[in-house]
Amino acid sequence: MPKLYIDTNILIYALGDSENLYGKDISSSARKLLFEAATCKHHVIISNWTLKELELKNKLSEANFLLQLLKKKTIEIQKTDEDEQQAKEQNPDNVQDQLHCILAQKSNADYIVTRNVEDFNHFNSTIPIVKPEKLL
Repeated sequence: MPKLYIDTNILIYALGDSENLYGKDISSSARKLLFEAATCKHHVIISNWTLKELELKNKLSEANFLLQLLKKKTIEIQKTDEDEQQAKEQNPDNVQDQLHCILAQKSNADYIVTRNVEDFNHFNSTIPIVKPEKLL
């Protein structure tokens, strides 16, 4: 079963109805991917950093229901002070996403799943960075 490191934006889009700049739905693919995880097709990796970002965006309480549905297929990874320091050193301009890359590597993820593929392509990640629809 592939291990998917889930970027915060995937959880946020799965909770609502969102469209990209061209009016294309971007929420249903996030929901479908997480549903597949809940039905044992994938493991999802959720970091305490992702939970912190959800909290900062006032989305954690909404996401808790979704996280409970995924609980049996969730691998939790903890951000450490060393991880944060490494992210600051590697990419001081985008510490948040660099930290996601570090945590994905630390958890041996098979994929990093995000809507911001272009932003993540600037990192030296050995893990493929994909949008949810790529895995459906």
